[in-house]
Amino acid sequence: MNKCISNPNQKCLNRYDHMIKAYLIMAHKNPRQLVRLVSRLNDGSSHFFIHIDIKAELRSFDELNQFDKLTFLERFHARWGRYGIVRPLLSGLQQIKMQEILFDRIIVLSGQDYPIKSNKTINKILSESPKSVYVDFTPLPNFERWPGGDRGGLYRIDKYYFGDKWHERLSSRALNLIAGYCKTFTRKTPLNMTGFAGSAWMILDMYALNYILNFHEKNLDYLKFHRNTFVADEVFIHMIIGNSRDTILHSRTSQNNQHFMIWETPESAHPKLFNADDFEKISTSPHLFARKFDDTIDSLILDKIDGNILIDDY
Repeated sequence: MNKCISNPNQKCLNRYDHMIKAYLIMAHKNPRQLVRLVSRLNDGSSHFFIHIDIKAELRSFDELNQFDKLTFLERFHARWGRYGIVRPLLSGLQQIKMQEILFDRIIVLSGQDYPIKSNKTINKILSESPKSVYVDFTPLPNFERWPGGDRGGLYRIDKYYFGDKWHERLSSRALNLIAGYCKTFTRKTPLNMTGFAGSAWMILDMYALNYILNFHEKNLDYLKFHRNTFVADEVFIHMIIGNSRDTILHSRTSQNNQHFMIWETPESAHPKLFNADDFEKISTSPHLFARKFDDTIDSLILDKIDGNILIDDY
């Protein structure tokens, strides 16, 4: 029997120079950059589970076929802001669980993330840390993080969101207006859960992965609730962990998701797109990964990271 599943206190670590990692990567553009990302993370012991948005041209990602330990996931329409990104996330976690491999860590990235530590350093830090789950989850409301009209982020859980197309925005506004006058239509969290939110990019271990999937399978209405959640991938796992009473899960969880990002204003919908001028900030960050990058706008920053930080992997 799998020791991690039979004994939840088992951290399930191999030697740090041979850590078995599963990278679950969500991508929708920039195939050359995605190949570069996988190449940098490909240390011989890592496996890759890739979701390519259904609207992207799959043939443009053919170069990924060069990697032996790479699986393409079922494709979904993962529109930003909608719950569509949760579907490939769950699909990826389920696919990872089905493998006859005991992964030390499951690392969820976007195709526009990039490592800012070498594979050797990533393995060493993860294996020596007393924590094995890294999820940025913040209880709602948090007015410092989500100020002004965001009401501390509460709109994520008490307002309906159908999408950003004109008819979807109209439907959202209409139902939210009705809910303000008629409690029958008030949006209520399932199981009286408290709201939590944070970054969609995280690191899990097998214990956390199994906990999340077990919760999902036993509470299918929870996924239905998030069909109308704004940016559901920044809430879905966070609420599961935040509301959990599992002391083992919480004992191994850090709220630092090991991602370096710069938000130019609290109201920004997306983090800053890094360029070569940001190298010093990136190089002095203690985090393992950074985002957001776009090699069609500035590939020099990736060259600098490769040549000055990831040099240990060459």
